[in-house]
Amino acid sequence: MKVTFIIHSCYFVELTHCCLLFDYYQGDIPQTDKPLYVFHSHHHDDHFSPQVFQLARPGQEVHYLLSDDIFRHRVPEKALENTLFVSPRKLYEVGAVRVATLRSTDLGVAFLIECEGKLFYHAGDLNCWVWDGAPRYQNDYMTKLYTDELTLLSGKNIDVAFVPLDPRQEADFDLGMKYFFQAAGAKHVFPMHMWGDYSVVPLFKSTPTYKEFASKVMDVKEPGQQFEL
Repeated sequence: MKVTFIIHSCYFVELTHCCLLFDYYQGDIPQTDKPLYVFHSHHHDDHFSPQVFQLARPGQEVHYLLSDDIFRHRVPEKALENTLFVSPRKLYEVGAVRVATLRSTDLGVAFLIECEGKLFYHAGDLNCWVWDGAPRYQNDYMTKLYTDELTLLSGKNIDVAFVPLDPRQEADFDLGMKYFFQAAGAKHVFPMHMWGDYSVVPLFKSTPTYKEFASKVMDVKEPGQQFEL
């Protein structure tokens, strides 16, 4: 498979028979005539744009799986028949994909997707949103919410995961990634939600306490970067 980092939390995955696109809001995606499955975790402007409905090639088979917090009127009428609005903690089957959703700690859903014998996880904004200066009880509650939700991934043999590594959290930038590895992990983990500051990737990988995870974290450095797995 080939994984392309588009920007922010948007990734494009090309498989043998179809492609997956996650949280597109801007940027160029690789051209393909294969069936395309488009996932949007929630309506925030850095995770969703109606521009996504203009990406399909003429005659291309496209399926849209949108979190149900995205208003229906933002979907063009011609795309509605191929659109499924999804809710947290539900199971869905669309074409060649089977999808389980998790509940975000911010808004919308995270996706666990089975396709072509592989298992993919895209976190959306499901993250450990701990902030310096926030009340202790608030950060503790957030940590519990996040780690409790990740128990749904326990025992899953995830092949490819897309997980936040947000530099805005400063000293706590690593918590979402750390707890993900402790709960489930994956063969290949792509950092996301980095707001253009890719220094957090080598910072995480060079942290001694994360030595056992470092080889699984992909070296994402710039938009348009491609990885052959």
